[in-house]
Amino acid sequence: MKTKHYIAAMLAAGTILVPSCTSMSDYDSISFNDLGGVHETMPATVTAARYVRAGASNETKTWSTLAGTAIGAGAGQLLGGGSGRVVSTVGFGLVGAAAGRGIAEGFGTHAQELTVKVDGTKKYYTVTQPIYKQFGAIPEGTHGTLHVGNGRSRFVPN
Repeated sequence: MKTKHYIAAMLAAGTILVPSCTSMSDYDSISFNDLGGVHETMPATVTAARYVRAGASNETKTWSTLAGTAIGAGAGQLLGGGSGRVVSTVGFGLVGAAAGRGIAEGFGTHAQELTVKVDGTKKYYTVTQPIYKQFGAIPEGTHGTLHVGNGRSRFVPN
């Protein structure tokens, strides 16, 4: 009976990791901080583009560490016996926490750092943004619109 409960708990904890495994962002989604924000929009052209990787959020790292701890401790409970059960639970919990944290480090988003020049001016901006599903990687020479505001900027190709 106990085994079924531990297996269910481990599976539930493991499902926390799945939603964090995305590599591209959806352009149509915005963060809560952007609600009601004012942006200045300007026609612009990409003058330089390079690939970067944005690391996992602290929230993802925390949940992955907690899930790893739960899974490890559950496995330690199942494998340990007698007075060694506590040692096994703690040991496997620590290993699970390290594994969960390590897995989270692999999460993140593929992104680009774009240098864009506002058309008709001498102004340049550097924008780091995810590679959006709708546009893919944005090459140099791409014309579009630069949105600047709320401490965040993004370039949207035409």
